[in-house]
Amino acid sequence: MRVAHISDVHLGYRAYSRTDERGVNQREADVLRAFRYALRDALRAEPDLIVITGDLFHSVRPPNSSLVAAYRYLLDLQAQRKGAPLILLAGNHETPRMTESGCILALFNHIPGVVSVYDQITHIELPQIDAAVLCIPSRGVGELEQRILEPLPNYRWNLLLLHGILEGITPFALERPVDRHKIVRDEWDYIALGDWHLYTEVAPNALYAGATEFTSSNLWEEAGKPKGWILYDTATRTHEFRPIPTRKVYDLLPIDAAELTADELNRAIESRAQSIEDFDGAIVRQRIYNLLPELRSRIDGELVRELKMRALHYHLDPRPPRVGFRAGQSASAEASEGEERFTLADEWRMFAQNYPLPPDIDREAFIRLGSAYLEGGSSDAR
Repeated sequence: MRVAHISDVHLGYRAYSRTDERGVNQREADVLRAFRYALRDALRAEPDLIVITGDLFHSVRPPNSSLVAAYRYLLDLQAQRKGAPLILLAGNHETPRMTESGCILALFNHIPGVVSVYDQITHIELPQIDAAVLCIPSRGVGELEQRILEPLPNYRWNLLLLHGILEGITPFALERPVDRHKIVRDEWDYIALGDWHLYTEVAPNALYAGATEFTSSNLWEEAGKPKGWILYDTATRTHEFRPIPTRKVYDLLPIDAAELTADELNRAIESRAQSIEDFDGAIVRQRIYNLLPELRSRIDGELVRELKMRALHYHLDPRPPRVGFRAGQSASAEASEGEERFTLADEWRMFAQNYPLPPDIDREAFIRLGSAYLEGGSSDAR
């Protein structure tokens, strides 16, 4: 059985002040475009089942423009799939605090083949494809400690869907992470995970598809990482990550202003921006560390205005010197607000994230190897 796994779409997400030719917030339009691309690409793959593992919408009450578009897209998709099964799992963003408030996903149950799960842990039986799907929406995560999760033995395929962050995925989870051992078990033919915005393989049969666009509260952490969806084959337990074209996001190499003149600082700002071929229309951050007030006042305002006009969003992020900094001292670029010292290995990692590589080169292995050399480690780090 072939499963199309889409997650964390966040329709209705809005940011910045730019609008498109129809007057729609440009980022809202970007998110809609990515979702439509994912659905069309999934349709071409002809999956037996499509699952969307939470946060189809960015809020409990999404803008009407995104709500109407989502309904139209899914109605058209299901007409072409002749009502083949599609499961919508509720995430934390679209789940109201009060159960009696209902959930916007209930609207989509009127589309042939669509089943939405938003209140509690639910087993969905799909005899037409000989499959059973255990669905754990965001609200159902609280039930996990009292539940025994088991496949249904009378079905050929058993899947588990979860919207939640597993233990070990990130050290900065806002809520208590989900017990990995309770979820990641070999008896499930596929475990489709949502809530984490980066494509991540937890186990051969357990995958986060990641988000379809850059919608995180701190999107700079995701700069340079691909967005997409997963096509999974339950018979072979193999998958293909299918990338989605998105708005470009760049977190530029920080500038250490500790020993720079005003001219040198402005040239550095300009050269960092010029290093990006597709700067126009991108979302860009430029951090400047150790910036004294007298130097900050001499940043070229006309240059910054030009960069802000060209990019969809250009964020110049000046950081004052750390406590104890003395003018004229030698200093590498350091972050304020608790960030660690910016090392040569850090610079390498940021550079290598966007450096064009031949298709047969594994980017992560390439980055690890370079980091090992710079940090004095063994070349066997690859």
